[in-house]
Amino acid sequence: MIIGLTGAMGAGKTTTAGLMAELGWKIFDADAEIHALMTDKAVVDLFAEQIPQSIVDGVVSRVVLSRLLAEKQLETKELESLLYPFLHQKADVFIAANPDGVLDVPLLFEAGWDRLCGKIIYVTADAALLKQRVFARPKMTEEKYKVLTSRFWNEREKLSRADYVIRTDGGIPPVKARLIQIKEELCAKSF
Repeated sequence: MIIGLTGAMGAGKTTTAGLMAELGWKIFDADAEIHALMTDKAVVDLFAEQIPQSIVDGVVSRVVLSRLLAEKQLETKELESLLYPFLHQKADVFIAANPDGVLDVPLLFEAGWDRLCGKIIYVTADAALLKQRVFARPKMTEEKYKVLTSRFWNEREKLSRADYVIRTDGGIPPVKARLIQIKEELCAKSF
């Protein structure tokens, strides 16, 4: 069964995915795959044709794309329509090789990837802590934060669709304990 992992920005989803990997789950990291695609020849060729100003030193520049999004010269849907077919191909290969793997996708619900998952884990924390964690990231600004969060659905909607919710307010040990519990539950249900 494919597990979906998603969560609020700043919730500790990357840390949670790392813990899941330690516990033996195979992880498809959509963010890392998107970053890798920025140097893929087919992607670079497509962006050179569709958004030529995004090509810097022979690769797709995430900095330029962020600026174009912030300046409303590029719509998120347009960017996703270019990248998602390539990302879906990579996910299909991952799922074929890891039918009980984890799809770590920040916009899992928004992009419709929840349909690929048998169960979904949603990671969250107190709103003030989420914002504090996000603004501790390098080069985060209010404007960039607004652009990024404008793409997310309401958290209540996501919580209602999740099979498991993990709160990260208490640090790593309780998160790891909850993941062990979830893994045991899923293994018990598969027999």
